[in-house]
Amino acid sequence: MNMNRKGMTIGMVFIFIVAAVTFALIMIFGYKMITDFMAKGGEVEFFQFKSDLETSVKKIYTEYGSVRMEEYSLPMEFERICFVDLGMDCPEDCNFDAYACDVWKDAGDYEGADENVFLKPLSEIAIKVYKIELYENDEKKGYLCFDIVKGRFKLRLEGRGDRTRLSEG
Repeated sequence: MNMNRKGMTIGMVFIFIVAAVTFALIMIFGYKMITDFMAKGGEVEFFQFKSDLETSVKKIYTEYGSVRMEEYSLPMEFERICFVDLGMDCPEDCNFDAYACDVWKDAGDYEGADENVFLKPLSEIAIKVYKIELYENDEKKGYLCFDIVKGRFKLRLEGRGDRTRLSEG
């Protein structure tokens, strides 16, 4: 009878080890899948934002005098957004965003750059919206920057016939 209990104890230990290893593998695999899923969700949200922004700016530019207030959302990691009017000359004291200033200086005009919307932290994907003019407090500027709060910001878009006037909403 003693031998039977020893065999049962060894068998139970083996079952517990197999169960513990199986549980650990499921937890590791589950964690990896959840983190991958969340990363993909952030990418989808960013591409949706990029598409919405580019489409809304391009759509309204021919509607002279039309005004729309749009709210955009993007991943929470982004803190600030800057738009640059590549049709204007870069100011000598350009200091609002080092990367944006470099792109603006090198571009020369609208066709000379691949992007005119800059995020902080930098995004890996370039965003370029159709020809824009930028206003802050009814004053025309070459750039417009503002904070993104909780992954959201508002933008006022006005159709000007050949471009879109943007200001913070």
